[in-house]
Amino acid sequence: MNTRNQHHAFVLRGLCAAAMAATLATGNPALAAPADTTVATPDLDPFYATPPDLDSYPDGAILRSRESALFGLPLPISVWQIQYRSSDARGAATTGVTTVLVPGLPWTGAGARPVVSYQMAEDGLGVQCASSYMLRSGYQPGAQNDQTSEGPLTALLLQRNWAVVVSDYEGPQERFLDRAQEAHSALDGIRAALAFAPAGLAADSPVAAFGYSGGAFATVSMMEIQPGYAPELNVTGFAAGGIPADLVAGIRHDNGTANAGLAVFATAALDRLRPDLNIVDHFDDAGRAAITTAGNQCVQQTVADTAYLRLTDTTGSTDPGTVPALVIAAAQQNPGQAVPTAPMYAWHSTLDDALPIDATDSLVDRYCAAGASVTYHRTDVPQHAPAAVAELPAVLDYLGERLAGAPIHPGCRTF
Repeated sequence: MNTRNQHHAFVLRGLCAAAMAATLATGNPALAAPADTTVATPDLDPFYATPPDLDSYPDGAILRSRESALFGLPLPISVWQIQYRSSDARGAATTGVTTVLVPGLPWTGAGARPVVSYQMAEDGLGVQCASSYMLRSGYQPGAQNDQTSEGPLTALLLQRNWAVVVSDYEGPQERFLDRAQEAHSALDGIRAALAFAPAGLAADSPVAAFGYSGGAFATVSMMEIQPGYAPELNVTGFAAGGIPADLVAGIRHDNGTANAGLAVFATAALDRLRPDLNIVDHFDDAGRAAITTAGNQCVQQTVADTAYLRLTDTTGSTDPGTVPALVIAAAQQNPGQAVPTAPMYAWHSTLDDALPIDATDSLVDRYCAAGASVTYHRTDVPQHAPAAVAELPAVLDYLGERLAGAPIHPGCRTF
């Protein structure tokens, strides 16, 4: 390895170690990179503007690109942002933006450089929640965005010399929990990255996908839809943890608890997806106010603002599962509507304080009954965030085996 490559490897290892150490110590691995306050939010940045001829492009087509930097730091990686064409849940043309990160070290393994599509927990209903904006502007204290803690974990992927693709899978309207929208945009982000010549990737690059919590919802959705929507992608496997596998069950689980904001936020998202059902109107004054306010927030802000709030419907019931409009909207988006063909690593804590494990158990059972290959860890690490961090070494090893073409063990294994 020449001196330049040794330096790049050293810096990446250092970034990786810092991210992991901060994660294990605090649960918040945000780098101490000052925010670049000159970076405009997507609604004010011309880069995100929709081209007038959008309908003339195929899904995944590159519309524009620009060089960028991870958190504004001078790291030994190449970073670009790409705007691309995608299709929303109804098949209408829309745009997406993906951030492509490629290590400075050359790929010396067999075949093309592997690619990991990392679905961060975008969890947003406001444009300031977009992954691309956070990755470009840097860590902003008080930003109340899950991705300020997830972002540096890209270092763990880059340290393995993989390319990383992080797409704004919710689209320009921030359609959180929109199963088809998120799947289409994430898959088209991969298509755009593979076609982007400066990144040096190949059409047949082995691809893996990874996400936790809200990012797991997007990951599972894209893997269910991928065989029919983007069959040309060389998807070798995926990992998803802390899966929101039953949206109403999750809302019930969190309602009235310290995580009540998750119930409020999910309800606000479903209300956005099905305005015809007037979901917000089924709740009392306090609930309507909280749901409406959440409609322009990132999830962490809603969680901070509405702890222990109990959503109560207009009949006085504190069980959101009795609101038919909410149940209808959630059923349209729940995972499990198709079976992924790529092998899966799933994990969920038996002591998860945010999302019930029973729903993930049921999802895995359905996948397995249909012939999927699933490795499922029902971990006892307590709480939602710590379970994500504790599983990372096993997840990265699993993805590494899939990307390297190691044989898979067909069928399902739970441990």
